[in-house]
Amino acid sequence: MIHLYPKAVVLTNRHPYGGTEMMAQSLAAALSNHGYDARVVDIEARADLDALVGLLRDPHLELVITTGTVPLQLQVDRAPIWHAVAPTVQFVMYIIDVWPYDFVRVEACRRFIADWPQRGNLHVASVEANDARLIGPRAHFLPTGAYPAPRRRGAKLYPQRLMIWGSANKELAVTPVHSQFEQTLAANNHWGLDPARIASVAEALRHTEIVHGMGAIAAALEQPLDELMRPQAMAALCALDSCLKRYRRVKVARALKGLPVDIYGENWQQHVDGIDSFRLLTPQPNHNHTFGHLCQHYAGLVNFDPNFGHGTNERAVTALALGVPIANNFNLSTDHAIGCIPYHFSDASIRHAAERLLSYRGEVPLPPQHTWEHRVAGLLAGIAAAPAVPAMPAPAAPAPHRTASLAAVGP
Repeated sequence: MIHLYPKAVVLTNRHPYGGTEMMAQSLAAALSNHGYDARVVDIEARADLDALVGLLRDPHLELVITTGTVPLQLQVDRAPIWHAVAPTVQFVMYIIDVWPYDFVRVEACRRFIADWPQRGNLHVASVEANDARLIGPRAHFLPTGAYPAPRRRGAKLYPQRLMIWGSANKELAVTPVHSQFEQTLAANNHWGLDPARIASVAEALRHTEIVHGMGAIAAALEQPLDELMRPQAMAALCALDSCLKRYRRVKVARALKGLPVDIYGENWQQHVDGIDSFRLLTPQPNHNHTFGHLCQHYAGLVNFDPNFGHGTNERAVTALALGVPIANNFNLSTDHAIGCIPYHFSDASIRHAAERLLSYRGEVPLPPQHTWEHRVAGLLAGIAAAPAVPAMPAPAAPAPHRTASLAAVGP
């Protein structure tokens, strides 16, 4: 029997700046537009958590998707949450940053991937295409879509200024040192490099034009990317990627010295102190949703992705969706978009892109592929094309006392 309006559950947790909640709402709306009865479940809301087991056992449920890996820490009767659904329910872990960070920090992520070969209904979605390929089969490329905001009414407040949105020194790695390549390599020397080799690798990372962080590290170490991504190397790779991320953000900002730039984010003072043309600001309210309102008042957005070469963060596509031109590091998702000025990580390239951005006067139409509805359509097509689910016994019906709970899971 064909079920009309199959059900979908989007599992999310609370984020200090509302990032995961915004993503969950957009995913649910996109799924609804594709014919699903979609519900967001906040794992930190008692009422949602109490209802979750019933939702997971609903015979009409067809899809579960997480926003990040924190929801994977939920357990039902001391079993991982992905064991609590029927084998016909497709369960998607959506990794929303560079994936080795989640692999290192979240044990439930490692357990999920370990279960992968035995459970054909498990999938991974990644915001970066290179990462999706490296993770393995049933890993789907799902870049973030644009977030809505009301269109600005009236004149721009800062038409002669550029905007940066993002923090420095907020890396996700759990490993020591991230400010200098040499020190970070020495403190995370999984490969046993001698001092001379550390110096040459550090120099290669400073000058690489490979946007994808792990790809840049592989080239600097002169190793094939597929061979580099070993479980035992993940912590060291996270440290290097964090260092590269910080280095690039600071480099982009410093290259704009003398240009009128407003920087919204944390921990910039130590990197750009004394640059008179910069203003360091805090958005009000300090929430990700504020971005779509603010960016419309600037000449353009100078963006940096978290070491993505395919797929771009929500800042870039949200700005474009709202008619705001951007300067973005060379990225295959935005390079050819009208209103996007690509740059390499060199001072001359960054500054040239910013100067063009200040003088940009053209239209900025929204390409349909940057909407959440289009992104989710690609995910659903990928799931449908995945190999058939192997025959597995369905989970037993829940006893009345069953509840979902947060497991004490750590790295």
